[in-house]
Amino acid sequence: MARVAPVNLAYNVRTLWFDPGELELSAGDRVVVETARGLELGVCASDIQEVSYEEIKKLKSPLKPVVRVASEEDLEQAQRMEQLGREAMPVFREMARQTSEDMHPVSVEYLLDGDKAVFYFESEARIDFRELVRKLAARFHVRIDMRQIGVRDEARIVGGVAHCGQMVCCKRLGGEFNPVSIRMAKDQDLSLNPQKISGLCGRLMCCLRYEDEAYKDFKSRAPKARSTVKTPEGEGKVVELDVPRELVVVRVGDEKPVKVPLAAFEPGEDGARPHEIGEQAWEDAKGSGAAMLGLPTNFETAKFTGTDTLAQAGQIHRTKADRESKGALGSSANTHRKPRQRRRKQGEDKQPTKTESARKPRRRRSTKISGGEATTEKVQQPQQKKGAKPSKAKNAGSKEVRPGQRSSSLAHEDAQAQGDRKPRRRRRRRGRGQGQGEQSASGAAKGGSE
Repeated sequence: MARVAPVNLAYNVRTLWFDPGELELSAGDRVVVETARGLELGVCASDIQEVSYEEIKKLKSPLKPVVRVASEEDLEQAQRMEQLGREAMPVFREMARQTSEDMHPVSVEYLLDGDKAVFYFESEARIDFRELVRKLAARFHVRIDMRQIGVRDEARIVGGVAHCGQMVCCKRLGGEFNPVSIRMAKDQDLSLNPQKISGLCGRLMCCLRYEDEAYKDFKSRAPKARSTVKTPEGEGKVVELDVPRELVVVRVGDEKPVKVPLAAFEPGEDGARPHEIGEQAWEDAKGSGAAMLGLPTNFETAKFTGTDTLAQAGQIHRTKADRESKGALGSSANTHRKPRQRRRKQGEDKQPTKTESARKPRRRRSTKISGGEATTEKVQQPQQKKGAKPSKAKNAGSKEVRPGQRSSSLAHEDAQAQGDRKPRRRRRRRGRGQGQGEQSASGAAKGGSE
């Protein structure tokens, strides 16, 4: 058996094995280890373990040694390297923006020796960063290592709060990424809305895989959804499966659904799915459902009426006589109210109010034409009732016209005097063009000149 020390590194998701040598290490100890990149600071994931030599031979590379337990100087050096990485990040963003728009800088890591820096960036496409490496080396004077990572690795390095309110699983739990498919969301009866089943990285949430096995196991033992099962009250339909509580929701006809535990079903024959519920199990399920609601088992919704209200704490329900007496008091109280005015129908005569009767009659100015002279005087119009049609009769001796207009009767007399010639229309006929009107006007001018 060989002794190994499981160690976690800052930018590595896996727990790596190292050769502790003669050192005695325990979980949580800070150690300095040697890797292919150089010296790095790590944390022991657990105590020293003993594994077989066959497992060590299966490793891709031989075990690297644990150099020493981290001292105070090593911890201070690690803090300085972390500060240099934070200071180099703005410069990395600026140079990456000038190189390619598809390059998204994530983080900068300085190794413990300080002679090498690793620049992490995320990109969907392949990017030629050779010119960027030369610029960074000239700027920071260290060896540059560029690493392209995916969006999941970016979320693991940056971190964040997930939908559940906890730190994202990829950073809090670590480990390797396992494939997550949309089939897992369907098996768990989740909404297929991408905004609800996707994490901060834009991919399917890693936690969909955690309960996938539990859902598969329950659904293999429970009746299928929308299948028919036998109950003491007749055939029922499975409308829902509550996997976390291992309950099967059954509805019989139009009755209220009943939640039956999967263990209460009669076992199926030859390993088949259960499809029958015993009488005692059915009564217990109905009673437990009513108890969950805080209601008696013989509760019926048909007892509700339109006058039922919610009772306050300590209040006694009023009887029917109390409600009737209250209604009688309410009706008597309504008799003292001011009577509501009735809306008048259209065309109904309206009695003039005091203010309307005191108003003066409206006067209009009219023009009298007699003997070729027009005089204007105020004429008092007789007041007419509302809804009555105005009289069309006119005084034959006097012609009333509005100021500035010509009376139609005078135009008619002039027409008879000129040989019954029709008066000239002032409006032009519709459809006559502007050019035609100008031409006729010019023709009239020529005739007048001649």
